[in-house]
Amino acid sequence: MKSKLVRIVSEGVFKLKSDKNGNVSLLVLFMMVILLSGAGAAIDVGRVVIDRTKLTDALDYAALAAAQELPNNPTAAIAVAKTFLMENDVDPLDVTIQIGANNKSIQLSGKRNVDYTFLRILNLEGTDVAAKSKVILGAVSAVKGGLRPYAIEDFPYVYGALVTLKNGAGYGYNGNYGVVALGGTGSSVYEENALHGYDGEVAIGDEIDTEPGNMASVSNQVQAYINAIPHTFENHPRDSERLWTVPLVDSLAENGRGTVVVTGFAQVFVEEIQKKSGKIEIKARFIRFVVNGEIDTTVVDRGTYGVKLIN
Repeated sequence: MKSKLVRIVSEGVFKLKSDKNGNVSLLVLFMMVILLSGAGAAIDVGRVVIDRTKLTDALDYAALAAAQELPNNPTAAIAVAKTFLMENDVDPLDVTIQIGANNKSIQLSGKRNVDYTFLRILNLEGTDVAAKSKVILGAVSAVKGGLRPYAIEDFPYVYGALVTLKNGAGYGYNGNYGVVALGGTGSSVYEENALHGYDGEVAIGDEIDTEPGNMASVSNQVQAYINAIPHTFENHPRDSERLWTVPLVDSLAENGRGTVVVTGFAQVFVEEIQKKSGKIEIKARFIRFVVNGEIDTTVVDRGTYGVKLIN
């Protein structure tokens, strides 16, 4: 009787343990499904965030590159934007490109589909991500690098107008012929700035010194260098060495070395460098151009622009 009772109890305990283990296994399996689903959802959401960032970056790069063609050539700006989009794996057909009414802004609005991997178990195929980028042009208030050592007395900007950057002998104000000292004085500094541009920053309101004298030997080098470049005002690349950024100043009527105040900046195409009475004269034409500089919407538009990304 006793052995039978022990056997019944033992069988009951074994059955109880089996049921308990089975319940535990189902619970573990259920928890694993939840954890894996959560991890999969996190991966898919992470992909959405990454794809949105990539799309935003592509639109930013394309807008900044396209803005370099404004305001002169909006058609070229759109073409440049599409090229940059394709280079960053964005289909231009998925992007709307808008040029501002005054050709001084460009906006790109795009979207792309992101396919889910793990969330498909919830019958979710994917989602669209969208991004927008806008770049505006504004008159520059400061130029960083590349400024040439020639100043123009400020006056209303006219596209294509011919202007004298450096006067020859018999002209100028009391020994000043249009040359200014940027980052130092003397012929060696003038040579470096004339051939390659001043590597510092100059802003509106800064005071700069005039550089008296014709600097004949250096000016001869500039003449030889520029005249060897076969570009024209009507046909030149954006990186032409004939394109110069120069400061506009309040006045050049100084007796010898004097101080003048920067009132703005102009972009010019160097038309010709020739000798007059044995001295070099430099003439150029005003153009509209985007340079590396800070913008200020309150500054008078003289055709020299910086760009700003706004989203």
